[in-house]
Amino acid sequence: MTQIKKYTFEGITQLYSDNNENIFDGCMVMYHTIYPEEKHLPFQVEAYGFLFCIEGELNILSNSGLHVMKSDSLLIQLPNHILKIECQKKCTVAGLVMTPNYLRKNFLHWNKLFPLFIQKSHTPIVSIPKEKKNELVRMLGNIQERMKTVLLSEWTKAAYHAALETFFYDIISLASNPESPETENVPRNRKQDYFSRFIQLASQYCKKERKVCFYASKLCVTSKYLSTVIKEVSGKTPSNWIDEILITEAIFLLKFSNATIQEIAFQMNFPNPSFFGKFFKRYTGFSPKYYRTQDILTTS
Repeated sequence: MTQIKKYTFEGITQLYSDNNENIFDGCMVMYHTIYPEEKHLPFQVEAYGFLFCIEGELNILSNSGLHVMKSDSLLIQLPNHILKIECQKKCTVAGLVMTPNYLRKNFLHWNKLFPLFIQKSHTPIVSIPKEKKNELVRMLGNIQERMKTVLLSEWTKAAYHAALETFFYDIISLASNPESPETENVPRNRKQDYFSRFIQLASQYCKKERKVCFYASKLCVTSKYLSTVIKEVSGKTPSNWIDEILITEAIFLLKFSNATIQEIAFQMNFPNPSFFGKFFKRYTGFSPKYYRTQDILTTS
């Protein structure tokens, strides 16, 4: 059996950072050169990755299959997805690694962006114009420079987050543009299509509908078949996905709305705030009240 190396965010930073000047608060800027003679085991990282191929060409084996990443292209990597990277010639890459919690707590529209990332997991390579790639790489350098001064004042911290937001939303714009040319034309099979449609439905209905049978009915399949397909495609059950989308929505409401915890609990169709609190703590380790009031949810 092939060994799969698993990394936490902290573990991956130890590989690609010498002095911590390219790391701050769950975010790392990385530059790396890959050589043909290097032998890379398949690996997983508990973080999102946005990786540019600056020079050369990579063969990437991921959960969604084999992909070719050429110069002027972007790889969008989801947490815990398996990657195996090889190259025939020296290849240079640059990118950004971000923890899921950083994205949840710092981006206003994360509850809407999360389903986009899930759907993008089957075609993770995006082709980008050379001029745009060069601009994004320069922005990466700017983000890294701002990391060095981020703690000097509230203004340098705000400037850092603004630079990171601009970069991130540019990435989202590229990934969500239906007219953006793909580096590869990978047809989705029926199972992948069921998965994408399920994620869309769960994002739309999960506040009111938690049962798998509801989504199976919407997709005109049995609950057993849908559960098997979702597990096969994503490694998670439909219930796991429903809960994850619910948690993302709950975090969004706690941070960006003025609704009370009781109002949020009822808005999300929990029978009472106690049930909501137990559900939230099971997935985050914190009560909703503590999560809302502590620095876990703030960048200031």
